[in-house]
Amino acid sequence: MLIEALAPRTSHQANGPVARPKILIADEDPRTLIALEAILAAPDREIVQAQSGSEVLSCVHQNDVAVVVLDVRMPDLDGLRLAARIKADHCPSRASIVFVAACGDDELKIASDYAAGGVDYVFRPINPTVLRSKVDILIDLYRKTEQVRWLAEQEKRLLLENLRIQKEKIVAEQRLRDREEHQSLVLKSLPIALYTATSGPGLRRLRFTHDSIRRLSGFSSSDFVKQPNLWEARLNPEEHGRVIQAFAGIEKAGSVSVEYRWRCADGTEKYFFDHAVLSEVRKDGSRELFGFWLDVSDRRSLETDLLHASKLEAVGRLTGGIVHDFRNMLSVVISNLDLLHLLIRDNGSACRRLRSALEGAQTCAELTGRLLAFVRRRSIETDVVDVIETVESIRDLLVCALGANIQIRTSYDKDCWPVYVDRPQLEAAIVNLAINARDAMPDGGQLNLCVENICRADDRDREDPATREYVRIVVSDTGVGMLAEVAEQIFEPFFTTKNGGKGSGLGLSMVRHFARQSNGNVTVRSAPGSGTQVCLDLPRARLEAPPQIESALFDLSA
Repeated sequence: MLIEALAPRTSHQANGPVARPKILIADEDPRTLIALEAILAAPDREIVQAQSGSEVLSCVHQNDVAVVVLDVRMPDLDGLRLAARIKADHCPSRASIVFVAACGDDELKIASDYAAGGVDYVFRPINPTVLRSKVDILIDLYRKTEQVRWLAEQEKRLLLENLRIQKEKIVAEQRLRDREEHQSLVLKSLPIALYTATSGPGLRRLRFTHDSIRRLSGFSSSDFVKQPNLWEARLNPEEHGRVIQAFAGIEKAGSVSVEYRWRCADGTEKYFFDHAVLSEVRKDGSRELFGFWLDVSDRRSLETDLLHASKLEAVGRLTGGIVHDFRNMLSVVISNLDLLHLLIRDNGSACRRLRSALEGAQTCAELTGRLLAFVRRRSIETDVVDVIETVESIRDLLVCALGANIQIRTSYDKDCWPVYVDRPQLEAAIVNLAINARDAMPDGGQLNLCVENICRADDRDREDPATREYVRIVVSDTGVGMLAEVAEQIFEPFFTTKNGGKGSGLGLSMVRHFARQSNGNVTVRSAPGSGTQVCLDLPRARLEAPPQIESALFDLSA
């Protein structure tokens, strides 16, 4: 049963977005619920409790829940299936799920939890600081999303009010002899394009009442008269059915509002907000549509930028906290391994294994240290790096990561030049490119790694020959390939071609950031059915050391 009464769902108040988001904590043990509530309770949020899967489903169906802290092992419905139900039912809640898992759950189980809709997880015994930080970040993202939604609704409400006023003006102006002159003056003062159209089934013929439509679409009002099918022919094919169906129901609803992509005269696509209402029945029984177009492309772009900024801010805050705690735990592991080495130094086989474990722990400590420096915008430790030796050192790791059905072939230039980069970031970039190539070859294939010296023109400095010498790392696959328009976007933050919620969309963006950070460049060539080739160009290292590179987490789109 629900421990607390649930208030009726209200998405917005009159003066702004909801101020107290709900956090649903679900566990069969009442003592755990009390402990979780003590950790997460705050004046700016409302805590709701549930002890079974059915109570969780009932709550998210009836309320707008911001975050669900969900035990993986619920009594009547385990957390994995419960998250899948929440995701599949399209319930009103836009809740982010944080799984509470036993420390023994393996990585495959955690990956399944992510696929089911979870965005994060914590292990038992629960660290209050970690859980509170995760939930605070998700609450912050929820509030920002609600603010964007509320602002959009306010904008639409204002537009509808403007349309009502304009309709009243147009009806009044029909009774006056100077109707067309007055209408022209009104339209010049508004950043919208008004139109009329005949109602009923069949082709939707628009007649724009003023040539302001040219500013929005590049077409004149007469173009729509000469080409009756112009509006429908230039709708985005992916949205054609949805838009046509929306306008088909206007006879019953009396009005319609829809946003869609429309191809303008210059070939670019814009987002238009299209609203139309039916007029009163005339004496001859006919009715007419009155509507307007509004270009909302800038608003859609701002919403996307805000969401990206929120995600990047959350990634930075979360990474900094986790890496700091992880480094502390690694310090304990390394010290105990050092002490253990003194106790078993007479056992040669055990010492070898212990040294291997100690080297791995120290490598992890170095990587987390660099990650923490990356988050805190500190200088990255660059050095002269042998690219071929680096590729060979991670070859075994790539074999394990790619699987037995993918062959790895390497080819190297003789006397390959060194480069001046941060080696862990170079290793991470190569692994990132290899993993993406693996995902493009689901049925197996061949991964080619080539390292070569190249000389190419550089617009930044045509006089200095040093700027034209690069080491090129080529990662190519025999996978499915990509369309040109997809290949142009793969380095954008959060863009991914993987289905089912797989992939964060940050891997290739980090590769581009590393390349530009190292004064290099990364390019891609691909075609459907012909595989993909990614070229990572890094400038040749000279004897003099270049200046330290400053890390910047939020420059992923630079």
